[in-house]
Amino acid sequence: MRKIALNYIYLSKSHAGGKDQVGLNLLKGFQESGKILNMYVICFEYSCVLLKSIAPDAKFIVLKNPRQYNELYRLFYICWVNTNILPKIIKKYKIKLIYHLSCNNGLRKLNAISFVIPHDIKAVAHRVLANVKVPFYKYILYRIMYYIDFKHADYIIAISDTDRGEIAEYYNLFKDKIYRIYNPIDINPTVGNRDNISNNIVAVNLQFHHKNIITLIKAFELIMNKIDADLLLIGSVPPRVQYLKDYVNEHHLNDRIKFTGFISNTEMKEKFMSCRLYVNPTLYEGFGMTAVEAMVFKIPTLISKIPANYEITKGLCEYYEPAEDEHALALAIIKCYNKRYSDEYFEYRSSQIYSAYNYLTISNEYFSIWHKLLVSKND
Repeated sequence: MRKIALNYIYLSKSHAGGKDQVGLNLLKGFQESGKILNMYVICFEYSCVLLKSIAPDAKFIVLKNPRQYNELYRLFYICWVNTNILPKIIKKYKIKLIYHLSCNNGLRKLNAISFVIPHDIKAVAHRVLANVKVPFYKYILYRIMYYIDFKHADYIIAISDTDRGEIAEYYNLFKDKIYRIYNPIDINPTVGNRDNISNNIVAVNLQFHHKNIITLIKAFELIMNKIDADLLLIGSVPPRVQYLKDYVNEHHLNDRIKFTGFISNTEMKEKFMSCRLYVNPTLYEGFGMTAVEAMVFKIPTLISKIPANYEITKGLCEYYEPAEDEHALALAIIKCYNKRYSDEYFEYRSSQIYSAYNYLTISNEYFSIWHKLLVSKND
């Protein structure tokens, strides 16, 4: 008898974000381990084909798509579904435990053991990052939303000890509800060609201020005449970070700093796998998926030494600090670029990271917790 439901209505239509990938990786783990036979998957129509391809043994409860896809409408529509439709689904299918893939879980406590994974509470815990302040209305909205979710949830999933500490600090009333479970990764460390290594230094995830790409650009400008590398910035550049391109143009750096724009996953992986050095100067991460992937693929990795980065990478890669200091980053880039790493170094850190976050390992950790709770409830 299926007793567990995965609430995946939070998946975006394009399934492009890291938060979506957490859900897809978990689903794959449940399918391959056979645990999916205990589960329903609740989703919108636009997600159904993809989810069924990953977990054909799941039972699906498919809801009609939202009429619109803008952020505000989708936010309120998900809240409405979770408040009004979800309780009926739980009753009809006799669901005993429900896992929400994100926050915004509705306005009532459900008649089932409930888990929420907010992924991080950045909008509340770090309202100002890179001199950009979360608007007051948005800050208040998230502050209230997290409170309601945490109040109604039986358990809260933190994706790192850093994340757990922030949730406990800002929502101390609910600190005893928190489980720390790391994010699952779906990577085969034996797949990927590192034979044709370029001289490129690569960064991805340019779209937000807190990714701190401007510091990387300034750091590269300081040292570009000392190394033979180009800086390759992978991903789209929306209007909010247009200043990145403006800086490169104004300082005549176009010959050495390249923006790829949006590219396919295949092309992105090719450029990522062939780089000489991967750099992530971010000011904030809840988990930091791309650095983990780089380490598994045995790519030299340099990241800002912020708490979550250091925790998730287990102190096994290269770091610099302070995160916004372009001079510190410039020195670290030169050091890493010129360093010769042994095969043993790459093998060790790849195996350590892969074993810690493999999707089968993490999905089994989730299911073990859920199974114990369900057994305890029946007793």
